[in-house]
Amino acid sequence: MKKLLFFSAFLLLFLIFELSCSKKNAATPTCQLITIMDVNGSTTTTFNITYNNEGKISTLQSVSGTNTTSKVFTYLGDVIFITTTYSGSSTQSTDSILVNSAGLITSDQYRSGTDQSLTTYTYSGSQLLKSIYQYDSNPAVTTTYTFTNGDLTSSTDGTTTSTYTYNTSKASEQGDYFQIVQLIQYGASFVINAHQIIGYQVGSTIENINYTYDNTGKITGLTGTTGANIETITLQYNCN
Repeated sequence: MKKLLFFSAFLLLFLIFELSCSKKNAATPTCQLITIMDVNGSTTTTFNITYNNEGKISTLQSVSGTNTTSKVFTYLGDVIFITTTYSGSSTQSTDSILVNSAGLITSDQYRSGTDQSLTTYTYSGSQLLKSIYQYDSNPAVTTTYTFTNGDLTSSTDGTTTSTYTYNTSKASEQGDYFQIVQLIQYGASFVINAHQIIGYQVGSTIENINYTYDNTGKITGLTGTTGANIETITLQYNCN
């Protein structure tokens, strides 16, 4: 199964079952997120991102200590192909991601050696209703989702229920936690929220998210607090 060091409890929730730029008017500089630094205890992971001429993510390299993971994104029609390689290993994994006319992920076919999985997503408009995750020959896991006022507020796979909270006075924007997670993992989205996520609960685990901004109002950092653990994310952009 795919893993990624980045707010790990939340990502594992998504993996069980990085929207590179927000839309702006012509007078506003266009900014692309190019570096994400994640400090969690003694572990620092740095993500470096490049984009193609269409503004879509092209490469993503994550470095943590002596370990490097490299992703290459290519595009053909409605399909995103992601090839992932790992330092010190001959292992290579691939994702074939199908997106619909709104750019939302409808399926992800993952392969690594003899391992494979298929995740499919069902929507009502732009709101995710259900995902089905099939890993090798294991029983399929179905997760259902509930939205309130344009925001994902709960999800359950029948065993674990998660809830999400938002700052309804702030619209979701580039640098928002949900957007970063999906950008890094897929270069595309399956959850689009109206507002900025500020926390979630998975079982008894509660994480609170706080944001920092520059003088233009752009998000430059996040902190995720779970009990005594504090994870710090720093964001860097290229603006034209």
